[in-house]
Amino acid sequence: MKTIKLLTVLSLFIALASCTKNDTNTVATLEEGTFSRTFEMQGMLQRASYTIDQDKISYTLSGDFASTDYVLTKKYYAEKEQRWIGVRESNGAYYVLFFKEYSDSQITIYKKQVTSLKEGKEITIPAADDTENYGWNLYKKDLAIQGKYKNLQATQTTDYTATPHAITGDYIKFSFEKGSITEGDDWDIAFRGTTILVNGGSSNGDDQPTRTGKGAAYIAKGTMNAIKKADTGMFQQDDSQDGLAITTGSGNGWYDYNPQNHQISPIAGKIIVIKTATGNYAKLEILSYYKDGDSSEKSQYYTFNYVFQPILGEVSF
Repeated sequence: MKTIKLLTVLSLFIALASCTKNDTNTVATLEEGTFSRTFEMQGMLQRASYTIDQDKISYTLSGDFASTDYVLTKKYYAEKEQRWIGVRESNGAYYVLFFKEYSDSQITIYKKQVTSLKEGKEITIPAADDTENYGWNLYKKDLAIQGKYKNLQATQTTDYTATPHAITGDYIKFSFEKGSITEGDDWDIAFRGTTILVNGGSSNGDDQPTRTGKGAAYIAKGTMNAIKKADTGMFQQDDSQDGLAITTGSGNGWYDYNPQNHQISPIAGKIIVIKTATGNYAKLEILSYYKDGDSSEKSQYYTFNYVFQPILGEVSF
């Protein structure tokens, strides 16, 4: 009888311990960090990210098609099923997330909105081929940021009656971290006409913006996909004596000039690799020098693809 009672107590203890481990809202075994993926929606690039913490998951969607961000506070987690349920405090909406194939570098996630915590606990784990709610998707940790910027206007004017020719126009400064034009000192590259500056080194013109960063650049041969790492031994800074890191002139840097029709054409296979003002790395592919990519339209409008590595010191893209 004592043996039976002992076994009963032991079984109850094991059951409670298993419940504590696999059915709790205080223990998390998922790898923390930000996991992201990029995808196209109606031809427009989107980026979705989950930032996983012990007691919450932050979700961010950004891009030209749609954007949103919100925080889910953890209400339930079953480790055995990898079932995580959270509530969006701003509107009370519940979401159930399932995880699989996760490591310190990537994770596969399925997310579905549910009506309540109860429904989230009862819903069947989605099949591997389930495509509802966009299905299962692979997210990579600290994924480099991809972007496309259209029609950055970098107008310059030239007075050919002056000797030497007088060139005027503001340099338009761009930040890879922001993915946009910036007015401050946090710029990485700056455009005017066919000239591109980096935020590092020294000025070779009185009208150039002050360089306050670690910026440098070089031009690599290949495609955007083929250039997978920044070569730290190749970088050059702008220099008042030796000239610009991104050289100008037809055939010298990123473009060719056709004297017959006066058109500027980006050279295929020329990728600009950049060290940003903060010491991060980025790569840039100029697609067009004309508004809306149409050479019959106005010139001095840059459209380009870029990839920015947000992890300081990481050279891979």
